[in-house]
Amino acid sequence: MFEFVFVTKHIARLELSLRLLDLPIQVADHLSIPVAVWLVWGKDGWTLIDTGMSETAGAMIEAILKITGGTGPTRVLITHGHFDQAGGLPAIHIAWNPPVFCHRQELQFIAGPKDYIRLKSSNPFFLLGRLLMEPITWAIPDVNELDHGDMIGDMQVIHLPGHSPGHVAYLHITDRALICGDAVMNLWGKLTPPFRLTTPAPNQAFRSIRRMSAYDFDHLLPSHGYPIMKVGRRALLSFITDHPRSQSRLRFRIPLISRV
Repeated sequence: MFEFVFVTKHIARLELSLRLLDLPIQVADHLSIPVAVWLVWGKDGWTLIDTGMSETAGAMIEAILKITGGTGPTRVLITHGHFDQAGGLPAIHIAWNPPVFCHRQELQFIAGPKDYIRLKSSNPFFLLGRLLMEPITWAIPDVNELDHGDMIGDMQVIHLPGHSPGHVAYLHITDRALICGDAVMNLWGKLTPPFRLTTPAPNQAFRSIRRMSAYDFDHLLPSHGYPIMKVGRRALLSFITDHPRSQSRLRFRIPLISRV
């Protein structure tokens, strides 16, 4: 059973996994790693951040119905439009048709017609990886634009390009929590940059990690891997200080990482 679990006063986390649904996994597309989506409670209702994969959309909708009492989200925010963050958008659109928001540079991928596999890149890993990807266009109508620094509810938009042109994080001011998408991942007890196979501009992605560390927050909430509670910014700064290049890895391990 998939259920949202509160990680802060206003933010609930849902982890979606194809393995738990016993569905076939293609390593090139899914990398066998669960993805988290988030529901944020505010004065005007629930905000859904990311929508998971299309294969898990039904489970996500059931979990949303349970925690919201059937009301659904007031709006949907997208960190970026990859299959594992935006694959559930069509199902959400059919179920509730809430307004969808993304960064203005990500709009072309969410609303169409552009696709990530056509992005220019000097990263040979991405050039190889896109040969294994299928074209994706979500074609969601009437998507609303966000820009760096915008406030939506109690959250500030932080533009973090590199993994995708319009990748953003959402900083919840009251809860001091940073929902960071794939800007950084917490895998196997350590922070890592986004996968180079799916990142057209890895150097820019690492500069975005540095940019992210300049903000004041306690909790780091990535799409992939457990949240890092209370010491999220400290973990991020340690990662940057000890490993200044994007392919480096963090030795900031499990005792300081909270599992929800």
